[in-house]
Amino acid sequence: MKSSIRDDAALAAFVGPRYAYYSGRWALAEARGGMSWNWAACLFGPFWMAYRRMYWQVGVYALIVCMEPVLHALFRVDMPLALSRPLLYALALLLGMYGNQLYRWHAEATIRRLREYHWSPELVHDSLARCGRTSWPGVFAMGLLLAVMVVSLRPLAGLVAHSTGLVAG
Repeated sequence: MKSSIRDDAALAAFVGPRYAYYSGRWALAEARGGMSWNWAACLFGPFWMAYRRMYWQVGVYALIVCMEPVLHALFRVDMPLALSRPLLYALALLLGMYGNQLYRWHAEATIRRLREYHWSPELVHDSLARCGRTSWPGVFAMGLLLAVMVVSLRPLAGLVAHSTGLVAG
C-alpha cells in the first residue's frame, strides 16, 4: 500500500512555515491560468530557486545564462548597451510571473517521487521536511556558481568586445 498523506498536508510539510503564503499564491494562480507574482523570484531568480531547493531549475537557468555570451561570440551580435542583457530581464519577468507555479510543480514532483520510494506515511512526511523547506547553503552555493560563471565567461566577453570593436586600443 502506498503512503496516504493528503496533498495539502504533504505540501505543507514540504514548503514549511511559508505554506500559508504559497497556498494562497497557488490558489490565485489557478484562477489566473498559472500566473501569480513573486517578487523574490523576480528580483533574486536563481538565488530564490536555490533557497527553495530547486537545484535542477538553477542548472537550467545557469545554462541559459551561459549560452547567451557564447551565442553572441559565435554570431557576432552587436547589441546596444541598454539591451545587452534582454534574456536576463525576460527570465526575471518570467520567474516573477510563474515562479510560484514552478515551485508548486517542483513540490508536487518531489512528493510523488517520495511517495513512490517510501511505503510509510511517516517516512514520507519526514522526507518531505528534509527534501523541502529552504536551504541557505543552497543560496551560498548559487553565489559560488555565479562567481565561477563570471570568472569563466570573462575571457569570452573580452573576445566579444574585441571582435565588435567595443574596446579602445
